[in-house]
Amino acid sequence: MDVSSIDVSVDKTEQEKPSIGINYIPFKEVATVIIDQKNNKVKISYSLMSKDKEDFQIPDKLETKILNTEKISTIIYTNTENCAPGIINDTCILINIPTKKIEDVNFKEKQKITRETADLIIDDLNQVLGINAEFHSVVIQTKTDLTSVEGAVLSAVYTVKPTLPTKLLFNILILENITEEIRFAGGFFNHAKKLTENENSIFTFSMSAEQKRMLYAAHISVITHGKIGLNNLSPLAILTEDELNRSKLFAEGFYPLNSIINVIIFSEEEQRVSGTNSAVISSISNTDELQKNGWYFISSKPSSDDEINKLDMRYLFGKSNSVDREELLLSIDPIVQDVTLNDVSQNDVSENGGGCLIATATFGSEMTPQVQFLREIRDNTVLQTESGSAFMTGFNQFYYSFSPAIADYERENPMFKEVVKLTLAPLLTSLTLLQYVDIDSESEMLGYGIGVILLNIGMYFIAPAILVMKIRKLI
Repeated sequence: MDVSSIDVSVDKTEQEKPSIGINYIPFKEVATVIIDQKNNKVKISYSLMSKDKEDFQIPDKLETKILNTEKISTIIYTNTENCAPGIINDTCILINIPTKKIEDVNFKEKQKITRETADLIIDDLNQVLGINAEFHSVVIQTKTDLTSVEGAVLSAVYTVKPTLPTKLLFNILILENITEEIRFAGGFFNHAKKLTENENSIFTFSMSAEQKRMLYAAHISVITHGKIGLNNLSPLAILTEDELNRSKLFAEGFYPLNSIINVIIFSEEEQRVSGTNSAVISSISNTDELQKNGWYFISSKPSSDDEINKLDMRYLFGKSNSVDREELLLSIDPIVQDVTLNDVSQNDVSENGGGCLIATATFGSEMTPQVQFLREIRDNTVLQTESGSAFMTGFNQFYYSFSPAIADYERENPMFKEVVKLTLAPLLTSLTLLQYVDIDSESEMLGYGIGVILLNIGMYFIAPAILVMKIRKLI
């Protein structure tokens, strides 16, 4: 995955950068979960990134030399297996140069130029990294995790024997070079360090050349095999953490884009987010939206039937400094119709209607029986007719004008939450009637729907009014 794609300020889905009231420092931390359903693989990783060479103690001389060598796009230092053909157990340095389609007649010439370009900086890299990497070959690469570039790349490959374990590489390069300010601030840095204890973990340090500066990134990752269920998805369970804390660098001030949890799902069938336990952020160009702690969805569809579907979700911390498993829970289902995920309203995401915000806040989770019941009535009964869909459209406009405020107040006030729970009881009871009738036509939908509405008007308004009148007569 291209590390720059984590920088939502360059996201193609948003044209306007958020700026008002947002603090900025060049250091970022990202936790990533990639679920490949087609191949039954799961990749977890922690990334520490910065566009300031001082954060990773990179000498000015080396940065200037790389930037002045215009052909170089990225430099990758990694202990991943098979970094290039013919390499199995060596630690690699890949100096990558993008190329157009390579013709047989000039391939050798391109290899020669790539080797000469890479040789200009390899001695400086060896000195900074404290190694003695030797030239191995020039190969064509198309794996973005080894090039950080889309498309074909010519890689000059240098190797260090033997393979160095991730924990050692992390200790040598990161613990020795990263600034104390970042190291002592904890956050994802601590989680990355913990992940190096896994004997299957992979270390990657990348330097990506931009127009006027470099993007530096350290990644610690682990790949496992197995199928992951998506209906009640817990990203933190996959990361084997109960809670994620942000770096203390972001505790003072408003840094909504400096800590990100990225969940990416690749699947053969298109997926949708049907429920969340956190808010939904509709736009990253809106400062008010960024104050929420919640999910920002990026809709991504394949350009052809042969391509894999991708669902990209990013959790932003807003003004909070930590998140637990319950808050990050997601429900994801296959979809039949197109869904625009950037336009969702809040916790329960649906292609036809919004979510049960008040009920979710009242009963504690969108997975509780009461909330599931409301969703089933909506999706399986009301939305099955044109009149029901029209009703839900109007109802949603009214409901979302006040429900977010009530849901937020419930979370802050347990007593108010209990009052709302009692208030919802008659509504839930009346809606159970719809489970015992067959609605096969528009007229039946209108008849039963109007009947339920009148019943609720009677329970919530007429009955209390009659009771008050009788009490006043007795007094």
